[in-house]
Amino acid sequence: MKNLLPAKAVALAMCAAAFLSSCSNDDNTEIPQYTVPATYSFDNVDYSTSTARVSMMVKLDAYMKKAQTVKLSQDSVNNMFNNTNNPFSDTKLDGSGLSLAEKTSDATTYKSYVDSVVSNSQVNDVQASEGIPGFVPRGSGKIIVGAKGVEYGQAALKGMMGGLFFKEAMTILGKISQDDNNTVVTGQGTAMQHHWDEAFGYLAIPTDYDSSKTYTSADANRPLLWGGYLAERGKAIQAGGILFEAFRKGRAAIGAKDYTVRDEAIKTIQSTWERLAAAAALAYVTAPQSSSSIGNLGAQFHALSECHGFISSLKYRASSSKLSATDYQKLVTIINTSFYTLVNEAGFKSLNEAKDILTKTYSL
Repeated sequence: MKNLLPAKAVALAMCAAAFLSSCSNDDNTEIPQYTVPATYSFDNVDYSTSTARVSMMVKLDAYMKKAQTVKLSQDSVNNMFNNTNNPFSDTKLDGSGLSLAEKTSDATTYKSYVDSVVSNSQVNDVQASEGIPGFVPRGSGKIIVGAKGVEYGQAALKGMMGGLFFKEAMTILGKISQDDNNTVVTGQGTAMQHHWDEAFGYLAIPTDYDSSKTYTSADANRPLLWGGYLAERGKAIQAGGILFEAFRKGRAAIGAKDYTVRDEAIKTIQSTWERLAAAAALAYVTAPQSSSSIGNLGAQFHALSECHGFISSLKYRASSSKLSATDYQKLVTIINTSFYTLVNEAGFKSLNEAKDILTKTYSL
């Protein structure tokens, strides 16, 4: 049916419906009305590469956790990191042609953390002390730490969550405006849509994610890695709902070529995901100072090891970040100090300095 309204009237009407569409665009083309679905449900969605790497990291993490009771194999972690010699017992992963190594920034550093898990597992029956790796009691169990008290399995996992998944998402979103958004590939959409989907995949949440739901380990469709931390450390800042909405809104906007809304969604994702990392780091830099943790090295070192990884994640923040280079370097210097020193320092001086930087920078 022919539209009888003048073109300008149509444009004004669409601008009034700002929650559905946007009229501002680089080339001033008319943008059709569009809706943002309640779930991540769009045509031609494929983020299987992201999902595969998330699964690989989950499996590597599960193997590293065996260090408490098993002397790990160097060959096994080498194969899992590089996806060689069918290490995952999963034909889709083993034959994917993908690996953790290929997309991990500072891969040498993070691989050294993984290697430290292997070497420290060889002395998992030796009581650790400053300068000597081994086990430290934690609750009814134990953790395996290095000479400075670092639980390298945690430092590797959280560090690679930053150096691979967060970094990849930030890189993709930072240059997505350069992607083609005209040529459609069946099953993937345009290059811009496909890359956006890959960034969403690295958040590792289900397409029908519900930030109010309590997911359990029995739920096969549960959030993983960063997705899990939306509830564990991001609930106070409503990170889950904000990120899920921004990813859906941005994907819908790309379909309508509404680049103003797309760019707003990118800024929201960049700042909120970074703030999630900071909120996690803050929780773990504060935990060793609680009355229940003081004198409990297992609890303190475990928290600081997680903090180590989340602070490392901030290295891959967007250029628009509120965290200055100077303050980031202060955080790195603090968390790379021997944990024995940090937990025994009078008044937790260094940990409180890190706490202040995170609190003030991110309004936490």
